[in-house]
Amino acid sequence: MTVTELTTIANPEYLFEFVNEQSDDDNDTQYCILADTSSATTRYNTFTITDESDVTFPIDGYYIYNIYEQANGSGNLDPDGLTLVEKGRAHVYVTDVADNEYTDTTEADKIYQNE
Repeated sequence: MTVTELTTIANPEYLFEFVNEQSDDDNDTQYCILADTSSATTRYNTFTITDESDVTFPIDGYYIYNIYEQANGSGNLDPDGLTLVEKGRAHVYVTDVADNEYTDTTEADKIYQNE
C-alpha cells in the first residue's frame, strides 16, 4: 500500500480499523496503531500486524480496512475526525493446526461375525 500519497501531515502515525464483512456486531471492529517500517515511503509503505499482539481478530474471514493519519504519539484509537488515507480489503486466516496422526504400529483388522 502507499498511504504516503494521501498523507497531509508530517511524520504521522497511522490508525488501522478492521471491520468484519460478515458481522453486524460493532464489537467485531478492531483498531490498532502500526508503525511504518518501509525504507522507501515515497514508493510504498510497509506495516506488520500480529494477531493477538497488535489486534485480536475474533473470527477469520474478510475485513474492510481503513487507515487514518493522525499526529504522531497521539495513541488515539477513535477514527472520528481523522483523515482517511487508504481503504481496502484483507483476508484474515486462522492459523492452521497440524492434523492428528495415528501412530500406533500394532494395527490389526478385526472381523466380527454373528452366528
